Amino acid sequence: MAHEKQFLSLTSGGILLADRIVLCDDMESRHIGLLGRDQLALNEGILMTMPWPRSGGSGLLTSIHMVGMKFPIAVAWVTRDHIVADVKIAKPGGLMYGTWRAASFILEAHTDHLSALAKGSRLDWTSIS
Repeated sequence: MAHEKQFLSLTSGGILLADRIVLCDDMESRHIGLLGRDQLALNEGILMTMPWPRSGGSGLLTSIHMVGMKFPIAVAWVTRDHIVADVKIAKPGGLMYGTWRAASFILEAHTDHLSALAKGSRLDWTSIS
């Protein structure tokens, strides 16, 4: 049976960043991510939860790849306390992007959100579906 998508609303500092963030909380949805898409709207993205024992890890444990991607994305590695630990722009064709800072979540969002995803900023999300 297909996993029904759960959408989240994402804010930083009380400001709405996106209202169509897909929660990727299983292996299949994390594997698919944003692959196959031609673009990403400003209000869209994905939030991947890292499974135990990867949660709170760093480096290869919480890395992403851009193989097959058609557009750049802002990637934020987020702690279990919802604090941005690191953020980068990931470009199409890039083999791997990661951080050595501990993360429990990885947010992939539109590049226009890069300034709102600064290291140390707090992200909040709530389910809207």
